[in-house]
Amino acid sequence: MFKKVLPFIALSCISLFGAKETKSSTAEQSEDTGHFYAGVFGGGGGFGISNFRQTGTVFFPAASGGTTGVTATSGGRTTGAGFVGLQVGYLWHSFQDEKNPNSWLMKPALEFEGYYIGTSTKPVLGSRTALANRFQNKFPINAGTLLASGVLHFYENEDVRFHPYLGGAVGAAVLTAHDASSFLVLPTQPSNNFSSNTTATAWSFAAQAKVGLMFDFNEQFKIFAEYRFLYLTPANFDFGSTRYSATTTTSNWKVRFGNMYINLGDIGVAYHF
Repeated sequence: MFKKVLPFIALSCISLFGAKETKSSTAEQSEDTGHFYAGVFGGGGGFGISNFRQTGTVFFPAASGGTTGVTATSGGRTTGAGFVGLQVGYLWHSFQDEKNPNSWLMKPALEFEGYYIGTSTKPVLGSRTALANRFQNKFPINAGTLLASGVLHFYENEDVRFHPYLGGAVGAAVLTAHDASSFLVLPTQPSNNFSSNTTATAWSFAAQAKVGLMFDFNEQFKIFAEYRFLYLTPANFDFGSTRYSATTTTSNWKVRFGNMYINLGDIGVAYHF
């Protein structure tokens, strides 16, 4: 009887062992699959603009020369900036160079970031056209940036709690210049040339590179510090005309910001699901 039952027992054990191995293998694979994360960050840095150009038309009476175009320019300027933002992303499982088993582990991530930058710049623009004027301008800027990033994390081994990472991103930025002003200082004129509208908005293409260091506080919470370089293409703003009873009227004033180079440092915290 025992001899008849023994093959069935052996077959059952083999089946159970195979099922256990499959379950264990599946569990190991699930541990190495990717996961989502979300984070907040903030910091500050420098907001650089390569040049400025302001153009408009002054409607002088015919006896005083008639309609006259004005073009005023300025070189670059860098001012301080603060920023705060949010990120969501997906981190994939690790991979390694198969030809070099001692190489670092790497984990790629896809990340979406949105952040707000606040700054204010005060260029002095000089005109070299028919009117040799000089303008003292002020542009408080609110910039909202939305970026899609590719990020690569580097791990010496799975037990190290600190690891570096780097990323590159592209996207768009919307810049709003609010409460802007443009005063003539040559000759002196105490009225704002943007009198009929002191707020203007412009869009810009954005590209970013960043490098960071992350500390695994635990499996869920991560703390990070980053340096990021953000580039924005030139932006064109359309401000209001000069409308005062005691001064000559003008057309709307158009202001162009040249290439924008923004250096930022930040710290943040992320939660990994």
